[in-house]
Amino acid sequence: MRIFTLPSVLLARVRVLSLVAALCLVLGSAFATRASAQSLPAYYSTGSNVFQITQPSPQVTGSGNVTAGLNASDSDFSTFAVLRTDANLTLGNPVGLRLKLTGVAPAGYRAGVLLANASGLLSLNALGTVTLRTYLSGATPELREEKVVRADVVRASLLATDRPTQLEFSSSKSFDAVEIEIGGLVGVNYTTNIYYAYGVLPGVQTRAAGYLSQFAAPTSAEYNTRDYTGLACVLTDVDNPERVADFDLTNFATFRSVLTVACQPSLRTKLAGVPASGVPAGHYAGFVVGQAGLLDAGVLSGLRVSTYRNGALQESRTGTGLLELDVLPGGKAQVSFPATLPFDEVGISRTGLLTAVDNLNIYYGFGLQPQFFEGLNPVLTDVTAPTSPEQYLASAPQTISLLGLVVTLSRVVDPENAADGILTNFAQLNTTGLGLITETAKASLRLKLNGTGRAGNRVGVVIQQGAGLLDLAALQRLTLLTYDADKNLIETKTGSALLTVSLLAGSTDKFKVSFLATRDFQYVALEVNSAASVSSNTRLYYGFAEDVPLLSFAAPLPVELSAFTGRWANGAATLNWATASEKNSSHFVVERSTGSNAGFQAIGQVQSVGNSSRAQTYTLRDEEAASQGVAVLYYRLRQVDVDGKQAFSPVVSVVVDQRSSTSRLQVYPNPTSDVRSVMIRLQDLPAGSTVQTYSPLGRLVSRMPVTEAGATRLVLPATLAPGMYYVVLRGASGQVLSTQRLAVESR
Repeated sequence: MRIFTLPSVLLARVRVLSLVAALCLVLGSAFATRASAQSLPAYYSTGSNVFQITQPSPQVTGSGNVTAGLNASDSDFSTFAVLRTDANLTLGNPVGLRLKLTGVAPAGYRAGVLLANASGLLSLNALGTVTLRTYLSGATPELREEKVVRADVVRASLLATDRPTQLEFSSSKSFDAVEIEIGGLVGVNYTTNIYYAYGVLPGVQTRAAGYLSQFAAPTSAEYNTRDYTGLACVLTDVDNPERVADFDLTNFATFRSVLTVACQPSLRTKLAGVPASGVPAGHYAGFVVGQAGLLDAGVLSGLRVSTYRNGALQESRTGTGLLELDVLPGGKAQVSFPATLPFDEVGISRTGLLTAVDNLNIYYGFGLQPQFFEGLNPVLTDVTAPTSPEQYLASAPQTISLLGLVVTLSRVVDPENAADGILTNFAQLNTTGLGLITETAKASLRLKLNGTGRAGNRVGVVIQQGAGLLDLAALQRLTLLTYDADKNLIETKTGSALLTVSLLAGSTDKFKVSFLATRDFQYVALEVNSAASVSSNTRLYYGFAEDVPLLSFAAPLPVELSAFTGRWANGAATLNWATASEKNSSHFVVERSTGSNAGFQAIGQVQSVGNSSRAQTYTLRDEEAASQGVAVLYYRLRQVDVDGKQAFSPVVSVVVDQRSSTSRLQVYPNPTSDVRSVMIRLQDLPAGSTVQTYSPLGRLVSRMPVTEAGATRLVLPATLAPGMYYVVLRGASGQVLSTQRLAVESR
């Protein structure tokens, strides 16, 4: 990405380091480098009709095999190849299938296969080594990358028996073929179904202001380790701790734990360029980490991340309190949490007994603005007056007869609440585990998105469990599923394979549970399982699909955007922006969106200076803003280089002021603390009019048709949060006739 905002001290340091081919936190606000995520293609093996069975050569008689290989490369996503390992003869002779994609996926794309366990849960223990590889075609196909998948990651991913799920990693090199190779263990056959291979963009490159642990010549003043606690701490160490604080973002320190009992290696590092007041509260504190194999949420159970200020501990998070485990290119991930207190130093340590944290690589620490971690362009399950089964479908209650009594094992309460667009109410998925019952109770709810989820989107649900706590054990009882527009199942994720568990902004007990989709989808579903003696009351608030903020590669920056603002003035929207420097810049395109599911459209172009080491300012006025028929408009810049490369700015919102046309609509009492008492008075009312109420962010919170002039009660959700809302009177064709602001105060 080319548009970049940094504190001046950090910016100076970043310029010293050539960031070409160096993985770094790309610091600034919220949109894509060369194009939006929606416009960058995904690549699949479906339609390529090219596959290769990579069994041992010459063939080993009686060894495992692949049948129907063409099914994983034909044009049908629902058919599959079958890969089987032999109970005795596959040992040492793994079976593989290589699938050609329909195009070349760039570096940074997610590379993987969609597969399903076809042998039952017990046979998961028959899995030997599973390896993923990428290739690039040529006279001789070139091996690009190879990842050995940890056995626990494979088993966590394949718990959803017979239902397709992913095995993948984020690539650091371009590729056009993906291979999966599975080895067996003596004694048990294992069979898996391979649906397709893919290369999918993992997210949207973003910029957020913040701080990194980067120092020119780090000493113990910038980093340090702590004494280990526990028994028999043999060969426990932090290798190369200085690397967490140097300028090279590609090297790392390593937690080394061998033959230990409850040892806790730890590492702390200061952040560069932090002001005396500290990194502000609300910034995310964390580290970029990695391992030789693939990471999963099990890593969270063995980590603690802490913040410090002037050497004093401020706060710590462990387990799912670390909120994020987002996979990055090259086998890396970030773990973090939003700090509630200022800080200038971050620390990471291992907790508990031997865990997946052993031999964990620690690349660098950071303190970043929260915008970096928020989903972009969300599509929600927010349908007005949802109906079943189109907008939502709940599983039927499960009951049994026990000692003459009818006992409910599972049921879904108020399923429509998760689909109605009111984000504060919820459906409840209840399961009851009884020790005398051997079967597992299940409750599920499928929800339709108010738009299309895209390949590469983060797909998930917002939930609350029990007393508001969500731990890794609870994840094992959750399954997320996606469906296409025809309600055909696409893929699933279960348990710790749900790589991202994040606390909802502004909440202490609501969590997002999600995974990254490989294909476009229309529905998202949550299934809650309860083993014997385990009960669960899971609140499901809504489902979502959103673009993912992405850590990625960065190159020297041709344009530094120092400001981009929008405001309403004299009946139109005025956009102003400034650059600190420019190199080989051609022009800027201003794009506008009306929000919701609407895309961005170009509304004007401004020629740039091109090459300059001095600050430059630009402006554009949107004279058609008032006629767009919405209360809030959204704008972004598309900066175009002379070679055609493009970069996007953060998005700014502009509130449309239409007070000059308020004679048809009056809202009272205003302000109000009781939304049930709000009235509207309508004058000169055209047929087919509606009154719509929007949140401060432009989300529709209520809609009511009006048939006659006069006074009537404004229908609003009873749980409407305090804030400034916009009441809009629209004509039959959707045009805005009048707008009034409504201030809702705390009760």
